[in-house]
Amino acid sequence: MAVADPMDISSSNAGQYVELGAEGALRLDSGTELGRFGVSYQTYGTLNAEKTNAVLVCHALTGDQHAANAHPLTGKLGWWDIMIGPGRPLDTNRYFIISTNVLGGCMGSTGPKEINPDTGEPWGLSFPVITIGDMVRAQARLLDHLGIDQLFCVMGGSMGGMQALQWASAYPERV
Repeated sequence: MAVADPMDISSSNAGQYVELGAEGALRLDSGTELGRFGVSYQTYGTLNAEKTNAVLVCHALTGDQHAANAHPLTGKLGWWDIMIGPGRPLDTNRYFIISTNVLGGCMGSTGPKEINPDTGEPWGLSFPVITIGDMVRAQARLLDHLGIDQLFCVMGGSMGGMQALQWASAYPERV
């Protein structure tokens, strides 16, 4: 299997991608507002008609949205492949799993490599500081886009666990 160019972070390597923010800017904890912003994500399984089986799996600092599929850049199995799939703890015959690349990440979601609309140049080091709360608000916008009002659960390890706690704190009615 040929390994993709590690510098190619195109939308084809990002998985699923949606541009959000048309309904209003995302206000960050830093006070900065992002107008349109992108979120890359992967889904596994099928969302039921009632939309009650959605599980959000959040990644650690060095992770991305490729939780249970072959990574398009490295060819390695996803970082939680052992947990997600038919007959596994996150059984895709039962649950609809959503895994996003966090806002500020480098695998397709808006981050420092993107073009700053005010300058026409990549954000680079001028990209705003992103908090766990900012990541979760961007994920909530994705769920709104997908028409999912409430999650069955949210989970993750390390930084993903911090996101899960933020979900429970900021959006208790949605978890």
